Amino acid sequence: MGSQEEQSKRRMTSRTKKSLRYLFIAIVIIVAAACYTIFIKPIQNVQQWEYKEQIVQQGTLKNGVTESGTVQFKITSQIYDLDVSTDNDDEEEDEEDDDNYLKVDAVYVAVGQRVQEGDKIYQFTQDSIKSVRKALTYEKTEAQIAFATAQTAYERGVLEADLSRNETLLDTSLAQISYNTTVARLSNDMAAKSLEIQQLLKDIYKLQCDLTEDEYLEEKSDIVEVYEEALEGVKDASEDYVTNKVDAAQTFQSAKTSYEQFFVKFNETNQQIQDKVDEVYKIEAEIVYNQQLLEKELLAAQQDLKASTISGEIADVKYQSSLTSYENTLSKAQRELEEATQKLDAFNAFVGDGTVCAEGSGIITEMGYKSGDYLKNTGTLIAFAKAEEMTVSVDVSEEDVVAMKVGDTVELSFSAYKGEIYSGIIKSITTTATSRTSATTSYPVVISIQGDTSILYSGMTADVTFVTEEATNVNYILRKAIVEENGKSQLYIKSGEEYMLVPVTTGFNNGEYIEIKDGINAGDRYYIRTLVREGGVDEA
Repeated sequence: MGSQEEQSKRRMTSRTKKSLRYLFIAIVIIVAAACYTIFIKPIQNVQQWEYKEQIVQQGTLKNGVTESGTVQFKITSQIYDLDVSTDNDDEEEDEEDDDNYLKVDAVYVAVGQRVQEGDKIYQFTQDSIKSVRKALTYEKTEAQIAFATAQTAYERGVLEADLSRNETLLDTSLAQISYNTTVARLSNDMAAKSLEIQQLLKDIYKLQCDLTEDEYLEEKSDIVEVYEEALEGVKDASEDYVTNKVDAAQTFQSAKTSYEQFFVKFNETNQQIQDKVDEVYKIEAEIVYNQQLLEKELLAAQQDLKASTISGEIADVKYQSSLTSYENTLSKAQRELEEATQKLDAFNAFVGDGTVCAEGSGIITEMGYKSGDYLKNTGTLIAFAKAEEMTVSVDVSEEDVVAMKVGDTVELSFSAYKGEIYSGIIKSITTTATSRTSATTSYPVVISIQGDTSILYSGMTADVTFVTEEATNVNYILRKAIVEENGKSQLYIKSGEEYMLVPVTTGFNNGEYIEIKDGINAGDRYYIRTLVREGGVDEA
């Protein structure tokens, strides 16, 4: 009985303790709420200001159009175009043919790596260098022998061709002389005959003139008259008078003798004329015959001359053909020697000590070979983007592009490098429009990036600012520091421990900075007031 009462008392004591504990917690909560309401909340509602110190700057303010674009590279390829093939390479290729090509022993760079001009790129094996050089040297030696042989054949062939040509040309010359001689001989014969006829005609003319002269005709008339009178005297002489008859007969005989002598001479002259006329006819016949003979002999001589001339022309053609053939053979041998020499010289110039170095500076975009590869064909050793050839292409609206021209300077900033400002130059403005939207017409503008571009990569986002207006050598501050009240511009400065607003005169504004014409000077301090609140800071 007693134990039950004790247990009942203990349960009552436990309940009492729990009740007192809950009551205490409730009182604490009520007191805390009262303290927050009475003391803490009023304090939080009090505005708190923060003043950030700034310095008035002096310099140039710029305003312009900003467009976004991406960095683009102009890729430069370093080409392997060395010809190391030889005549032996024309045979069917097998694995041993690899000995005729350069083999990459080591590669010193990789895609994405930046290289400087002169940096090592590849190293070739010394065995492959010696093998290729040996093959090219052997080819050059063979070409030298072939050239010497061709040169000897050329010199001998030229002498033989020249001798053959000269012999034929001599025959042609002799044929010409023979023709000229025949023409001269026949012409002389014709001329002699013509002179002979002329002389005969002169003689005939003289004889005819002699027969027709007045004295000759008078003499003839007198002789005829005396003869006729003497003949009449004989007829008239009387037979009775012997003396008269004898005298008449003597007179007649004397006249007859003179008469006969005269006509004998006359007949002789006529005969001479006739003989000479006959001689003329004879010579003319000879001339006709000789003319035919002349034409025949001239025709034969002309044929001989023509045949000889053709032979001479053929000989000259053969001579030129022979020279051309020998010259072509010699030129081919010389060309092959020059090619072999150039191949060997180019190989030695390219290989050097077996190391290939970069011919320019930039970012490697392609590697053409890896360790163990053979350089069998023409290809790209490396491709790299030169730092000085990086560009940014942006689209500019038609309203803004009219104020731009090639050569203008622009400013570039990159998302990857905050605060870094690059200079650029407008390289080109495309006159063909492109449209981003149906309502906006724009034109591609390419900007060449100036300065050190070693930290830039292809595809980086760039903001390009085209300066449209600027103010130089001015004092300027952050635009957000200006407090506008009653249409006046004011600025916070510190006087002792207090912050106060002073009036200022503003000017050029580029959106971020604003020009201060009066009220504060370069190097002075000014302040930007901000309101501090729970959960953040608001600028006043």
